[in-house]
Amino acid sequence: MAVFVLMLKEFENEDRVVYLYGPNENSMGRIEYDKKNRVINQLSPIDSQEFADDFFFKRAGRRLSRMIIKENQNFVDRTTIES
Repeated sequence: MAVFVLMLKEFENEDRVVYLYGPNENSMGRIEYDKKNRVINQLSPIDSQEFADDFFFKRAGRRLSRMIIKENQNFVDRTTIES
């Protein structure tokens, strides 16, 4: 099975960064990284009967973790996860 997750940065300030995530721009949830408390939170799940939110949320969380740890908190405006 092919995997494609789109992530679009919605907001960033010194306290947090928020991304939209999902299989396409029509079905997206919201995920945030709280920079002060160092916690990733789901703000809203994907609202779709067609796509399982848990699948996309876990992958978005891993990509966000990579930006935090390996990419030194370089939060890009747009990224994808493909495999």
